[in-house]
Amino acid sequence: MSSMWPSTITSLNESLAALHGSIGKLKAAKSVDVNEVVEQLKQAAECSRNLRALVLTELPEASWQNREELDAIVEEISRRAEARALEQMRNRLLGLANELERGSVVHRRSVRAAQVNQLREGAIKELRNQSKAAKPPALPGPDAMNWLDWGCNLQEPQDSEALQNLKTVFPALDEFIANLEPEMWMRKTETTA
Repeated sequence: MSSMWPSTITSLNESLAALHGSIGKLKAAKSVDVNEVVEQLKQAAECSRNLRALVLTELPEASWQNREELDAIVEEISRRAEARALEQMRNRLLGLANELERGSVVHRRSVRAAQVNQLREGAIKELRNQSKAAKPPALPGPDAMNWLDWGCNLQEPQDSEALQNLKTVFPALDEFIANLEPEMWMRKTETTA
């Protein structure tokens, strides 16, 4: 959901409240500044158009007759946006797991390569398990293709926030990255037959 939603809805509510206040004064036969009331009405109409445009961008087939129906549509859009965001987080985790599966660790000493490859397997398992969570955690860093380069180049203290996040939320991945030197990583190239 666009970051404009909360501010657009708030603007509409505030402009309607101001207009309602002026209408209350009119009902009580109090004097009002007609130009101010016209400006309030223009502001409310503009906010209404902006919200309508946002709704129709997300759900072009949407139609509503009153505020309750509009609120229900906005809630449905919010649920859909949250589901998309969760799916994107899952896909990021699975994308990195797939990237780790496509590669292997090489080292002049086979024992060291086996140790780091075992850490790689643990990181893959952790990423897949995390992707199955009801609310998967956000994976810091770039896309899967560039993630290992990014992860291997993290340094304290300038990257302490990302390092702490990895250590706390993705301990197996953190352990793998901590033991992987960039020259040890070999990405398998896919060949077509």
